[in-house]
Amino acid sequence: MKKIISLSISFLLLIFISCKNKPDSAIDLKTETSELKNWKEHWEIPMQKEKLLANQKLHYRIKECLKDTTIIVLTSTLINNLTKYSKIKSLGDINNNSTNDSILVIPELFISDGGGVEDGASVIFTNKNIPRIRVDVSCLDTDYIFPVADINNDGVIELGKYYTSCSSRFKLLELISLNQNEWKVKGLVTFDIFYEEPQKEERIEKIGLNKFRMREITSEDSDEKTDAWKIFEMK
Repeated sequence: MKKIISLSISFLLLIFISCKNKPDSAIDLKTETSELKNWKEHWEIPMQKEKLLANQKLHYRIKECLKDTTIIVLTSTLINNLTKYSKIKSLGDINNNSTNDSILVIPELFISDGGGVEDGASVIFTNKNIPRIRVDVSCLDTDYIFPVADINNDGVIELGKYYTSCSSRFKLLELISLNQNEWKVKGLVTFDIFYEEPQKEERIEKIGLNKFRMREITSEDSDEKTDAWKIFEMK
């Protein structure tokens, strides 16, 4: 279940409550920093974090994320589902450096551009130089990510990404590309779970330089089944 809160409003309220008896010029930066720390620790609970870091079986990349101050790991979710978050999937060498790249999933607080806060998740790579793939839902698995092809010939393999809201019949199949150290969506189609064949890995194909096609099979807009390849061009 999503927990949507206004980050900006919540933070401002915390500051207001702590400083309401002070003039504007007397607002204490140390107090603001303390309030932000307390806010973060609501999700990344210190005692749980310490226990996870001491777990010798926990993957080193997850521990690195726990130590990263720019990431808020949902420690309660992680500590209660260690088997799920221990799953590793190999994608092969996706960045042409002669080293295999594998992925794991971590539960991460997702903060939207508008300040909304949600129980999200991220795909992290064993190569920490490859940026994580973030989603705004908790329903994420390593099997939802798969290599496609180097569509724009930049030396980095584009990836397929299966996106689900956890409940709807209609999912999304996306093609994502690494651009300026960020994974960006370059094409998407509906993935209707009423039509699970062929597999998602067979529904995205490179057809030329900067060009690919994605297969959409659904009866979303009518009683009749629609089965069509949609053409996309990367820019």
